[in-house]
Amino acid sequence: MASDNQNQTGAEQAYHIGYKEDTLKAFELRNASTCLGYLLSTLESLPPTFSLLDVGCGPGSITFDLARRFPQAKIIGVDLGVEAIERANANIDTHAPGTNIEFRAGNILEPESCLKPDEIGNFDVVHEHTTLICIPNNIEVLRVMKTLAKQDGGIVACREGDTHSQLLWPPLPESAELQERIYQMNGLDTQTGRKLLSKALAVGFRRDQITASASILSNITYQERLLYAGSMLTMLGDETSQYRRAAAKFGYSDEQVEVLRENMRKFIAADDAWRLLVCTEIICRLGGKDS
Repeated sequence: MASDNQNQTGAEQAYHIGYKEDTLKAFELRNASTCLGYLLSTLESLPPTFSLLDVGCGPGSITFDLARRFPQAKIIGVDLGVEAIERANANIDTHAPGTNIEFRAGNILEPESCLKPDEIGNFDVVHEHTTLICIPNNIEVLRVMKTLAKQDGGIVACREGDTHSQLLWPPLPESAELQERIYQMNGLDTQTGRKLLSKALAVGFRRDQITASASILSNITYQERLLYAGSMLTMLGDETSQYRRAAAKFGYSDEQVEVLRENMRKFIAADDAWRLLVCTEIICRLGGKDS
């Protein structure tokens, strides 16, 4: 869970929604097909032994899927959450046997905390999926990602959401408002998605080095709706969670919190419910003229 200590910045601040069991299980539903469609053809064009760093891998579901698809590749997932990394490492033999994958805990803003000296600046691909939106001053994370990739031919890839683009039916305005206030309380930028191309240019990529695209992250099936609303439902029911403490701090009564939870239950159960979120994507290629 994130700390209320406003002196903490960047990846030093713990993940703002925590690493509780329901959260980890929800993120385990993510995979390369649903989250990295924009990047897969690029990975398929690389030599089979390419190296890839997954920044902010969480419990590693996307990382595992990449390892299964590219079993000869060297794939490393890093995350600030020790619990998530321990869980991922414990699942390697089950989820990605016979592959070249490993998980490490560390602060990406301090690469030496999780990477060996000869790995820094030598990855063929450095990617993140909705990690920047969870880190204050996230442009520094993107800057570090650029230094971790090979400077001649390396790739930095990002996919980010933009919560202001979110469409929900049935509407959950009170839940969206609380979520937005919690992001703001933690110094997080919920418009990271629309600013992604600007951030890439700001850290030194030229426009001709960047391939930009966009896609829709959807929660339509029951399992997908559970992915979106289930973990928040649990966190609001846990008086020790940051979501519940933040709700109290913002003046929500126990009765109002229960109304939020009931609306989430209805959203999960409703046959006509869905959530759509615009995600922006960039593939940045290092090298070339004046790189």
